[in-house]
Amino acid sequence: MTATLDPIDFEVLRHRLWMINDEQGRVAAQVSGSPAVYEAKDFNTSLLTPEGESLYVGIYTTRLSLCLNFAVRTVIERLGDAVGIEEGDAFVTNDPWCGAAHMNDILMVAPIFWEGRLVCWAGLAMHETDVGGPNPGSFTVGTPDVFGEGPLIPTIKMVERGRIREDLEALVIRNSRTSEVNGLNLRARIAAINRTRERIREMIAEYGVDTFMALQSELLRNVGASFARRVRALPDGSWRAEGFLDHDGNENRLYRVRLQMTKTGETLEFDYTGTDRQARGAVNCTRVGLESGTVSAVLPMLCYDMPWSPGAIMPAIRFVSEEGTLNNATHPAAVSMATVAATFATSHVASQAIGKMLACSDLAGSEAQASWSPAWQGATLAGRHEDGRPFTAVLLDQGGGGGARAWKDGPDTGGLPGTPAMGIANVETYEKEYPILYVYRRQSRDTGGAGRYRGGVGTETMLVPHRADGPIDLTLLTHGASQPEAQGLYGGYPSSVQVRALLRGADIRARFRQGEIPAGLEDAACEALEPQPAKTRTVVNQDDAWVIVCAGGGGYGDALLRPPQAVADDIRAGLCSREVAEAVYGVALDGDGGVDAAATGAARQAIRARRLAEGRRFAEAYPDRAAPASGAPRASGAPVAAIGQAVTVAERGGALWYDCRACRHPLAPVEADPKTGALVRAVPMEMLSPWNRFGLTGEIAVNEYVCPGCAHLLSVEVRRAGDPPLLDTELRMASDRVRDAAE
Repeated sequence: MTATLDPIDFEVLRHRLWMINDEQGRVAAQVSGSPAVYEAKDFNTSLLTPEGESLYVGIYTTRLSLCLNFAVRTVIERLGDAVGIEEGDAFVTNDPWCGAAHMNDILMVAPIFWEGRLVCWAGLAMHETDVGGPNPGSFTVGTPDVFGEGPLIPTIKMVERGRIREDLEALVIRNSRTSEVNGLNLRARIAAINRTRERIREMIAEYGVDTFMALQSELLRNVGASFARRVRALPDGSWRAEGFLDHDGNENRLYRVRLQMTKTGETLEFDYTGTDRQARGAVNCTRVGLESGTVSAVLPMLCYDMPWSPGAIMPAIRFVSEEGTLNNATHPAAVSMATVAATFATSHVASQAIGKMLACSDLAGSEAQASWSPAWQGATLAGRHEDGRPFTAVLLDQGGGGGARAWKDGPDTGGLPGTPAMGIANVETYEKEYPILYVYRRQSRDTGGAGRYRGGVGTETMLVPHRADGPIDLTLLTHGASQPEAQGLYGGYPSSVQVRALLRGADIRARFRQGEIPAGLEDAACEALEPQPAKTRTVVNQDDAWVIVCAGGGGYGDALLRPPQAVADDIRAGLCSREVAEAVYGVALDGDGGVDAAATGAARQAIRARRLAEGRRFAEAYPDRAAPASGAPRASGAPVAAIGQAVTVAERGGALWYDCRACRHPLAPVEADPKTGALVRAVPMEMLSPWNRFGLTGEIAVNEYVCPGCAHLLSVEVRRAGDPPLLDTELRMASDRVRDAAE
């Protein structure tokens, strides 16, 4: 390896460095006074090289994975000569054009020296409950640009040679409604970084500075080589994904996020060309969010068994994006919702494309996974306790469902994608801190996408004011409220929409006095039910209640292949309704709740018949799109490749064709997309989940792509009505595979 680092030392020391970064996160959470940090773990940590390359990122909110990288490089480029970088310094910013994800994520990065030599950097990004601006919680509804949001803090040296600059600390926390907690969080960052300095110095004292520097170089080289091998083993090709971000904080517009991911050799290119222009509202993200959002999909899906070292994998990743777009916004775009809007949507389409690529791999097909829950179901509150004390809160108390896997259902209430150590806060913690009461919080049925393997379900929560002095200011924010956004994979259906509903004049308190607890939205009487858009600011009165329903993950494979008993078990567990079981899965139950085998067989056959009868040929549905070649030659041999549960690649007369995996019906030559040989059938999105009635049912189309031979479901798309099809699979190694198979 090197003259100073042998393989045994490398293994020992890389794990030690890994644990130092983990300890940095634990110390920060232990010192913090914010439930967003110590309960929900909405933060992340990093160790970086002297040049600002990420050696390790933490296992918390990975959408912050590259923010600290950008922040360190900003310090080096803008402040290195101007104010200097010295022992004991620490730099702070919340500016999304300097490295922060959005204003609420205040970053602190600090150099670590050994005998006057800069040896590495340490840093933390932490979500603050409030950083000022017109909206409590600082997620700004109603602004057209950044000037109507919380104040930006450019990169400043807040700690100088180990001493806090009190004048600059006041600048950082003065505008916040939660300044005491923010001040404590600054000290949590300092405490964590001081612990990291101590651990790094112990390591260097034991092994020497040359060994420590060699460790960094070897870690980047080793992880980079591992990632290159992983990518090289995957098929070459292009995969496309599109998603929508609904509501910009001013109006309910659908913004398109478009991606073409191309894998060539050891390189992945993420091309976001065609994404909509930046919004006149707070949902945009800067280039920081685009790259961090993409990497937050890459790390868990392609680096699951290797160190999370973004600095090592970035040389193999290329980004293409137009400036001034939703996920590459230029100043003065509004960006206060970036992490839960454009950054999240970017991560979402990236994970879709990676899932499609993995499903095309012989070696890694079992790692393929449908999309997880599309976004955080956010709520920020402000008002007064009954004793007059003010409060401002951000509720991180919801859990979406995980995407179905190629071999198993998605995790129920698995959380947000790319956040393996993030959690949802305890109900008791929020009830202790804020004047609210949880009527219930539970898993919500019919929120996960149906499939051979279903998506995990999300949570459903009802809350009421409790011991509050007056009304509560409530800001709600999410996306995927207008459309089912967590896409299924190769025949799997999408999740439900996300739901927020206010119950004006609810009977909750009267029910409590009678010793009753409402069991759901339909069980609570109210004067008016007000479904809320994806982003809104409103007021909750003492007799009101609000319900939040988190979407689950997408499904995998045709729902008619799911074992009927598994559907019956889901009904019994409260995860699937009888209506969805019958309409989507074709499963009928007897009077005892068991599977009626005869009725189920007949129902599934009827669904297949409807697919064939109602489906239109691709050329008829999309006359302006190329139709597949007709007269497919006979198959000559076994399939040479498979694409999920839907399609195979087979040789026909010396050429390669996509065939239905279920019946071997020819679909299209590999130069086309398998969808071009399918039947296209539109289904109402409210059929997939009763929750979908709260979405834009007249504007959103759910299209099935069905095998003309056997009615096997090959793919499902969520599109705006009138949109062209998404031709999403383009393999470029198929001819080599056929030649190898023939030899």
